[in-house]
Amino acid sequence: MSKKDNFSQAMYEMFGLGKAPEEGEEELVDELDGFEPVEPAVNDAPAAEEAPALDESFFEESAVEPPAPVEAPAEPPVKNPAAVEPAPEASDKDDFFGSFQHNAPVKRANCTYFAEGTSMEGTLRSDSDVEICGDFKGEIASDGKVTIHANTTSSIAAAELVLLDCTLVGDAMVSGDVSVNEHSSVSGNIRATNIICSGVIKGNLNVQGNITLTENAQVLGDIKTGTLAMSRGAKVSGKIDMGS
Repeated sequence: MSKKDNFSQAMYEMFGLGKAPEEGEEELVDELDGFEPVEPAVNDAPAAEEAPALDESFFEESAVEPPAPVEAPAEPPVKNPAAVEPAPEASDKDDFFGSFQHNAPVKRANCTYFAEGTSMEGTLRSDSDVEICGDFKGEIASDGKVTIHANTTSSIAAAELVLLDCTLVGDAMVSGDVSVNEHSSVSGNIRATNIICSGVIKGNLNVQGNITLTENAQVLGDIKTGTLAMSRGAKVSGKIDMGS
């Protein structure tokens, strides 16, 4: 008997509705009447205990702290900050004039310098040293030392006079010392405090202190001096007056 027939049989017996069961169906209904429906099993197991609430303080205490910032090492102090200056930038002008620096004369402190290849004629007055390597004709008056490297025609008044591998034509009045090396010559009179000569002097010498003549020295003129020192080979052609 189908479920539909079972339902119809039950409605007919209880309420008189529907149709009576057909033959053979009553026996099945009787069998079903003795059948007790099985109630669903009840789970008697105890309910699971609720999980304890999380302690949020645990996470706060165990939170990883961020690493401390690393400080950069301090730079060593500059001993003299005022002396540290940026290098000047090169310019086209510096490159142009820099090409001539190799041949430029060396700058000397408190010195008037005439380079080789220059030419001058006239009067030169200076309160500093004078160094002449060029062609000069005229008069030189200096409160310092006059050094001559080239052939010069000039009268000189200076505190000191040095002749190096040159020829001087003219008189010299020097308040200090005069030095003439073996490759130099003088054509003129000299007045000085002391003279050291290894070259040739054609003129009269008037010296308050001492005259020293080395073995190659030659003096063609009269000598008036306080003392005279001559090496073997030195020559004097003229009168010698000492100590007067």
